[in-house]
Amino acid sequence: MSDTSLRYIEMLRLLPGHPPGIAVTELHLRLRAAGYSVSRRSVERDLVKLSASFPIVLNDKGRPVGWSWRRGEGFSAPGMDAAQAMELELAATYLRPLLPVSVWQGLAPRLSEARATLLLLGKAPLARWKSRVAFVDDGQPLQAPQVASDVVAVVHDSLLHQRRMSVEYRSIFADAPRRYEINPIALVHVGTVGYLLATLWDYADLRHLALHRMANAVALQTQATEPDNFDLQRYLREDAAFDIPGDRHLRLKLRVTEWMARHLEERPLAVNQTITKDNKNEKLWIVKAMVRESERFIWWLRSHGDAIELIEPSALRKRLAADFKRLAETYANQE
Repeated sequence: MSDTSLRYIEMLRLLPGHPPGIAVTELHLRLRAAGYSVSRRSVERDLVKLSASFPIVLNDKGRPVGWSWRRGEGFSAPGMDAAQAMELELAATYLRPLLPVSVWQGLAPRLSEARATLLLLGKAPLARWKSRVAFVDDGQPLQAPQVASDVVAVVHDSLLHQRRMSVEYRSIFADAPRRYEINPIALVHVGTVGYLLATLWDYADLRHLALHRMANAVALQTQATEPDNFDLQRYLREDAAFDIPGDRHLRLKLRVTEWMARHLEERPLAVNQTITKDNKNEKLWIVKAMVRESERFIWWLRSHGDAIELIEPSALRKRLAADFKRLAETYANQE
């Protein structure tokens, strides 16, 4: 199917089902947004041409002048436009872990329709969009853990309706699972791993329970309890909930390579970060910033090896020196 034919289909789909209709200027903007490179004058000519074969009419008695289908007429090929189909396809790719199972099941017919639309409009600009964009994790890619489908269904249903659930849970260091009664609070995905924020029985302390360590989940009818005034976004932001935070902030001074300096210019450690030339070595740079103490930050420092030298704080420098000494000893031992 030619690009012109695809554009005609999109135009007919965008026309309202009755007068006063849509102005040519608005229709032109929508076509441009859908990726069709066409002039406003061409849209006007196309509408006149299409009106000879389809029951579409120009309402020139009102302001603004608009095009629409004649009353009682319409068009479907298929029932959603390229933009809607693309939105659903991207949702299917990236948002599935965040959608309740019941919602996802309800979307199945619409997803089939979206795929049919994109297949029909395969050469349309928006239909090609999915093959031109991608999301890549900037960490080491690891395989996603396997999560039982019945566990996901019970977790989503219990969280949605604020009811307790019972589940067998095996912690990472345990040899066997134990059964817990859980108050689900929120669901958080860290990379490919899903965690249920929850409290156990009538205790108040929050736990992070990995979905892939759950089995034999049972939905209960008991109303779940949750902490007063709980705010998920504040919890994630202020408590550094999925890190191993310390209780203080660190005033950093780093000596870094030129590549690392450029990297940190693009992705700063903090809004107060500064980067200056190193007076002792013209090939190196000095980075200063205030960051929150956390194990994630320590892991980040280790991961860059000799591209980063931590100068201050001295206590952390000593810790890293000891870590790297043990690492050197490990690699010095030949098997």
